[in-house]
Amino acid sequence: MITRLGIYSLLAGLFVGLFTGISKFMEIKNFWVDLTISKMIGEDKSEAIIGLIDVVFVQNSLDYLIYELPFFCFLLGIGLIFLIISLFLKTH
Repeated sequence: MITRLGIYSLLAGLFVGLFTGISKFMEIKNFWVDLTISKMIGEDKSEAIIGLIDVVFVQNSLDYLIYELPFFCFLLGIGLIFLIISLFLKTH
């Protein structure tokens, strides 16, 4: 199951990355170009998530992850993490 999630996440990341690249190449301003997690969940929820943790290092990391990291990079990273986890889990 985790292997499938990893593969689906990688495929979605490649799909979103492809359309982001095409939009940047054609210089068309649409929602693919600036898509981040904060634009998907909203500014209020993003601030609430970051404000829950009092550790500055974690807040700075979450701030980068939510506001600056392109969404396709997030999907590719999650896909790789799922695939690495699936290597160590036994399936019966």
